[in-house]
Amino acid sequence: MKKVTTESEEIIEKRYRHFMILLYPEWDNFNDILQDIKGSFKNYAYIKHFAEEEEKKEHVHLILSLDNPRTIESLSKRLEIDKRFIRNIKSLRGSCRYLVHIDSEEKYQYDLSQVIVSKSFKSTYFKSFDDLLSDDEILDNIYTFIDDHKDFQNIEIELMLTKFVCANAYERVFKRYYNTIVKYINYVSHET
Repeated sequence: MKKVTTESEEIIEKRYRHFMILLYPEWDNFNDILQDIKGSFKNYAYIKHFAEEEEKKEHVHLILSLDNPRTIESLSKRLEIDKRFIRNIKSLRGSCRYLVHIDSEEKYQYDLSQVIVSKSFKSTYFKSFDDLLSDDEILDNIYTFIDDHKDFQNIEIELMLTKFVCANAYERVFKRYYNTIVKYINYVSHET
């Protein structure tokens, strides 16, 4: 950990893996920051929120999940964002749910489809909402995933699908309908 010395004491800067970043579309470098994050980091999710009571203008909440921990200060310098717009996340699940205000009924409710999620973060992100999905919705998500990846080899689809379905509810449904899912993979791959 990085040690920072002040006049009164030595402070050890903590490193974190998960961050919530607040961005404003009105910033001159907003698009550059967003493109940098999308091009340089693999695990992210973000949504544009309308102006709310405590936030008087349109803004973007972005979750950034890193493989290697960093300090807020180093991330601030890397992204060229003032560190007051970056905070560590205590609950990744809670932060994922906050993007759509699912647990804050007094706030505007956003649809899950409004969140932009990187491919490698989708499983982690959607696992936060397992309690909201029925078995039919889970199956629909699995079949949509297969349709989105039909250009891959069958075995590659199955391997990617096992990562996609790592949440408990998906495992339950995936195991129950495995044979049908594999038949659908074969059907889709022969269709193209």
